[in-house]
Amino acid sequence: MVPSRSVDVVPEFIALARRVHPSGSYQLGSFESLAVADHSIAGILAWGSAIHLPPEDLDGVLTEFRRVMAPAGTLVLAFFIGNEVAAFDHKVVTAYHRPVDDFSERLARAAFAEVERLQRPNEGTQRPHAAIAAIAAIAAIAAIATE
Repeated sequence: MVPSRSVDVVPEFIALARRVHPSGSYQLGSFESLAVADHSIAGILAWGSAIHLPPEDLDGVLTEFRRVMAPAGTLVLAFFIGNEVAAFDHKVVTAYHRPVDDFSERLARAAFAEVERLQRPNEGTQRPHAAIAAIAAIAAIAAIATE
């Protein structure tokens, strides 16, 4: 089994996870400032969690993901898609639609290389979604190491 850790900003979600999966490792925190060493994480799954990031915060979070990502580590994100960045009411807190190509460009600026993209169109009551898998670009590691 691969060791994993779950991080969430909502205490109730951490409590629920501990009840449902007591053997897991859970930490209250934010992905805007992960409490782990540089290049120490093999993979990050941010399935739907980035939908709540205001546009001005997305690049900082992607940079933080890249800071903690091991060489060639994998990042998988899912988000709502739209023709432009636009806020909308969501049952939890405000969420954002984002163009897929824009999201991919932001990943590239944060030194990730997209390896796969899936899109699900609007299906009745389901909003259109996309998922992108990306790896930590190896060339960026040398540049970060020399800073």
